[in-house]
Amino acid sequence: MTFTHRDSGTPEEEWQRAFAARQSTLRSLDAEFFAEVGHLVVVAAHPDDETLGAAGLLSRGYTAGVRATVIVATSGEASHPDSATHSPDELARIREAETVDAVARADPGATVRFLRLPDGRLAEHVAEISEAVTEAIGPPARARRDLHSDDLPAPIEPRSSTLLVAPWGGDRHPDHEAAAHAARDAASITGARFFSYPIWLWHWADPAAADVPWPAFAVLPLDLVSAAAKADALSAHTSQIAPLSGLPGDEALLHPGMLEHFARAFEVFVDESAASTGASDEGAEGAESAGTAGGADAGGIPADLTGDAAADYFDGLHDRTDDPWGFESRWYEERKRALLLASLPDPAYASVLEVGSSTGVLSRELAERTSARFLGVDVSAVAIERARQRNADRPVAVFERMRVPSEWPDGSFDLVVVSEIGYFLDEDELTVLIERILGSLTRDGALVVCHWRHPVAGRAFSGDTVHAVFVQRDEFTTLAHHVEEDFLLDVFVRPPAISVARREGIV
Repeated sequence: MTFTHRDSGTPEEEWQRAFAARQSTLRSLDAEFFAEVGHLVVVAAHPDDETLGAAGLLSRGYTAGVRATVIVATSGEASHPDSATHSPDELARIREAETVDAVARADPGATVRFLRLPDGRLAEHVAEISEAVTEAIGPPARARRDLHSDDLPAPIEPRSSTLLVAPWGGDRHPDHEAAAHAARDAASITGARFFSYPIWLWHWADPAAADVPWPAFAVLPLDLVSAAAKADALSAHTSQIAPLSGLPGDEALLHPGMLEHFARAFEVFVDESAASTGASDEGAEGAESAGTAGGADAGGIPADLTGDAAADYFDGLHDRTDDPWGFESRWYEERKRALLLASLPDPAYASVLEVGSSTGVLSRELAERTSARFLGVDVSAVAIERARQRNADRPVAVFERMRVPSEWPDGSFDLVVVSEIGYFLDEDELTVLIERILGSLTRDGALVVCHWRHPVAGRAFSGDTVHAVFVQRDEFTTLAHHVEEDFLLDVFVRPPAISVARREGIV
C-alpha cells in the first residue's frame, strides 16, 4: 500500500467507533504504571513524531516525576522539498527549535538530543541511532552489578526501569521503520521495556484490517492537564500544521483530518513484548567532536586514565598549552560559567569544594562567594599551580592535587561543584564519588553538576549518563535543571527541594 500526507485518510470517527467497541478488551495504562518507570526515553524519526505519538506520555510522566530523554534522529529538513522560500538548512533550524519548544511544553524537565541524520535515509544509519539510544539508557542493571568488585560499595539499584518508546515499525514509513529497528536493538542490549507509537497507521489503515495490532495495544488515558499539554506542544510545530507561505510547495504537512487522530483523550502504544509473542488479530473484530571536557580539542583521550596515567596525561596537556580547555578564550565557556553561577541557590557559602578545578578560572568566581574555606582539587599538579597563581589574591582559596574519588578532602562543604570530570571516571569511581559527596555535603548544602553532552572520545560515559546516575539517587532531589544541545547543568539538594522564591517568602 502507498499513501501520502495529502490523502484524506481514514476518518477519526471510524477509529473512535473501533476503540469504543473494543474498550473492554483493551489494556489501559493507569497511574500505577508510572511507578514502574524511572526513565522515559522517547525516540523520534523526525521532529514532531515525539509530540504526535507521545506528548501525553511525556506530560503524564513529568507529573509523576519521571525523568525523560527525547532523541530525534533527523532534523526534518526534507519536509518541504519543493519549497521556494525555505532551504533544507533553514527548515532544519526551524524544526529543531519547534521541537525543543514543544517538548518543553509537554515535559519542562526533558532532555532533547538531535542526531542530525539525513531525513529520508535513516535505513542507512540504524546502528548510529541504536548506539545513541543505548547510550541514553545506560547499561542494564545486571551489567552494573557485574562491574563492581567486592572491595567497593555496591551501587544502589535504579528505583525503577527504563521505558523506551519509538515509532511503530509497521507504520509504512521507511524512517519510522528504521527508528523502530534501532530502538528494538537498543532495548535488546539494555533490557529496557519497549513500547512503540503508531502515527501513519491512523491515516492509512482500516480499523478492521488484520494489520492493526489490536491485541498489543496499550491505551494511555490523558487527563485535562496532559491533553492540554499535548495540544499546546502540537501548536509549537507551526511549520507542519500551517503553510510556510502561500506559494506552491509550502503547504501544511498535517491537514485537519490527520491532526484529529492526535486530539484524542488518549494515546495508543504497541507493547512490543506483547507484539513479539505472536499476538494474533483475534481481537480485531471486538555532536563538535569532544576529545576533551567542554568541547576543547585537546586530541584523543586515552582509554585508561587511572592513577599515574591520569596525572601524567593532564600534566602533559597543561604543559603544552596555558588554556587547554579554552576557559579564557571561548564565549561558550564564559557563558557556561555565568549560567552555573546564576543557578546557585544562595548568594554566598561558608565552605565550597570544586572537584576538577583545573586552572582555577571558575574557582576565582566561586571563591569570591565563599566566606571561610574554598578548596579546589584536580589530578594535575600543573593545573593546580596555575590555579594557585590565578587566585593568589583570594585568601580563602586553597588548591590541592588529589586523585578523586580515591582521595578526598576532610571536612564538610555547603557547596560542591563537579564540572566536566564525570565521564573521565568509570562506573565504580562514579559511585564512589557520589558516596564521597554525600559524606561531605552539609544537610542544607547544594551540589552542582555540569557536563558536556557530546561524545567524548575514548570514554564510556557521556555527560547525559553521568547526570542520569546522580538523578537516580534517592538522596538527591533536583532544584534546578538546565539543558542545551552542548551541556547539562543540574543543581541537587537533599529532599525536599525548596525554591529560592519560596525560601524568600515570595510565593
